[in-house]
Amino acid sequence: MELKDLFKSKVSVFKADLKTKEEVINFLVDKLSSEKMIANKKTFKDAILKRESEASTGMGDGIGIPHAINNTVKEPCIAFVSLKSPIDWQSLDNKPVDLIFMIATNDEKGEAHLGALADLSKFLMKPEFQEALRKAKTFKDLSKAFDNKVETKKVEAKNGKYDVIGITACPTGIAHTYLAEEKLIEYATELGLSVKIETQGRRGTENKLTQEDVDNAKVIILAHDKNLQGMGRFGGKQVIDTTTKDAIFNGKQLIQEFGKTEKTTTAKAVSSKDDEVSDDFSLKKFAQVKGNLLAGVSRMLPFVVAGGIILGIGFLIDFAAGNGNVPGMTGATFDYWFNNIYDKTKVDVLTEWTNWWMGNFGTHSEVAGWFSAIGKTGMMMMVPVLAAYISYTIVGPQGLMPGFIAGILADGTGGFAYAGDKFGWSGLWTRLIPADIPMQSGFIGGMVGAYVAALIVFGLTIGFKKFKKSFHGVRDIVLIPVLSLLGISLAMFALNIPLGYTMYGLQQFLKLLADQNLLILLGAILGLMMCIDMGGPINKIAYVTGTLSVSGGLGNDPLITVTMAAAMAGGMIPPLGIALCTVTFRKAWTTKEKDSAKANWLMGAFFISEGAIPFMVTDPKRISVSAMAGGTITGLIVGGCKITLGAPHGGIAVFPLLKSGLLGTSPEQMNSGAAIGLGVGLYILAIVVGTLVMATILGFWKTYDIKKGKLVIAN
Repeated sequence: MELKDLFKSKVSVFKADLKTKEEVINFLVDKLSSEKMIANKKTFKDAILKRESEASTGMGDGIGIPHAINNTVKEPCIAFVSLKSPIDWQSLDNKPVDLIFMIATNDEKGEAHLGALADLSKFLMKPEFQEALRKAKTFKDLSKAFDNKVETKKVEAKNGKYDVIGITACPTGIAHTYLAEEKLIEYATELGLSVKIETQGRRGTENKLTQEDVDNAKVIILAHDKNLQGMGRFGGKQVIDTTTKDAIFNGKQLIQEFGKTEKTTTAKAVSSKDDEVSDDFSLKKFAQVKGNLLAGVSRMLPFVVAGGIILGIGFLIDFAAGNGNVPGMTGATFDYWFNNIYDKTKVDVLTEWTNWWMGNFGTHSEVAGWFSAIGKTGMMMMVPVLAAYISYTIVGPQGLMPGFIAGILADGTGGFAYAGDKFGWSGLWTRLIPADIPMQSGFIGGMVGAYVAALIVFGLTIGFKKFKKSFHGVRDIVLIPVLSLLGISLAMFALNIPLGYTMYGLQQFLKLLADQNLLILLGAILGLMMCIDMGGPINKIAYVTGTLSVSGGLGNDPLITVTMAAAMAGGMIPPLGIALCTVTFRKAWTTKEKDSAKANWLMGAFFISEGAIPFMVTDPKRISVSAMAGGTITGLIVGGCKITLGAPHGGIAVFPLLKSGLLGTSPEQMNSGAAIGLGVGLYILAIVVGTLVMATILGFWKTYDIKKGKLVIAN
């Protein structure tokens, strides 16, 4: 997004006859409200006035920038007005203003508009740009003023060593932060000095100073109106610690007089751990839900994509080797299964043998098993890594370990805490539970656990903040890790119990539908459930119900495995729908998203729903709703066509096992070539229709919101 794209003709006014600051604010707020760019005029105005009460937004040089970050803003934009006569704005330079930019933004539109707003300072500091705006009579004149590139020619650093370095930061991280940065660069360049300025603004820390930069600098200026991160870098160094206002108007003098006036002080030594307990180590970090989730997903994504693709290779190899067909009940493999695995209380040996063989599809060939082991290991780390980095993003390095443990316990990874076997090191926590209830909560439990882990670390860190320096090692290496591990383990043990009961209840409801032979309704419900949380607890309930039908846990009706067929088809829709949408609606996706979605073709084909999780986390409403629509329709077709599946996994690799009961349900009819061919054909149709439905809904929805300004695609 370019800066000029934030200016709109309907909220740009030239040579207005307004007499006071209050009139200007009311005028611009009314404009934004009448053009439906803000949802609540009073709420937005209150936010503007609150910001004005904290410090003047009069930047100097006749410019005022009232601004607010508020969720009532529907379309981020800049309302502009030039005045016939300058008015008082309590500006930093005590001069009246005649150019006012009202910035209306929110926290929902990503980096694109924040980057554009940061660029505004580069224009506003240029006299020629100010003059062009004062002469502007139409919106075309305003837009044309932005066509001239604004670049400050910096002095090159010698051997990577900068003469002047600094940090700028203001409370909202939009205006003063970048204005101070631009002015310090301008002043240093004017003096013939090389310069590097770190900004700690709304977009996070940018142009970060290294310890080498700090050690080699001749001048260090810290211009800020809030606490700074990373002060440990400056311990014992001579610095000028001042405000953004001082840097904007007196920056040249600060540079020239560095070390010669009382403004130059020695920065206190601060440990890296104390540095973490700063202004940004606060409860505010917990409210940044989207950013926290994105941080976790970005670290999780390689595990999902790489693990899923390699697991799919294992399935392909097993299928090519002919292992999609159940072998006869002879040979060493059968003997091992019969003597070591077979439940001898069961009567139907053939069914049990078939279920075991297909349940372990991807492992029968030695080569397939080699790939499947890699894929399963990668996929196994998905939830723990997601939870670990969500927690890490909120509270820093101390949150990494308890967050990781929260993910492991939520997903049951490793089987130490939760497992069917209750012997030795397997299922140790399961022995404490009075009933055989599923306890895994999937990636949703991982996300909840990550927040709990972060809250525990936050409380411990604040509680131990006053420890003497000599005890910091014990605090950081022993006390916080041990207590946070115990705390998150106890929390997850408690959280997984109600979630386990919830899963159990839903599973019993689905079993009732199957028992009543409500196949169409059952198929629709399972298709819907598989798409609600893409690998989360609801998805897992539907899938576990499907596997129960394969193992005989839902009865011996010949059509009961419609449950498994509907669950697998529904689970294939989210990744396939996203992949198709990125091809058919290319302008609605970023380049990075389109590249990532290519892997979803293979993941969807092999029933790896988790390929949709990274996309759902960044856009939960559109992805979930469109996926649920596609999954429901797919499930309806599968249930209505009485398509059965005797394998619990595999995607396209197990399509030869599909059958349709439309021609009859006797063993001879179900095992005929016609039933198999009909089952495969109708199953493919169900998946194609569901994928098209999801891709179409998602694509048109995103396109509509892009046109309305509700969604910004930043490449």
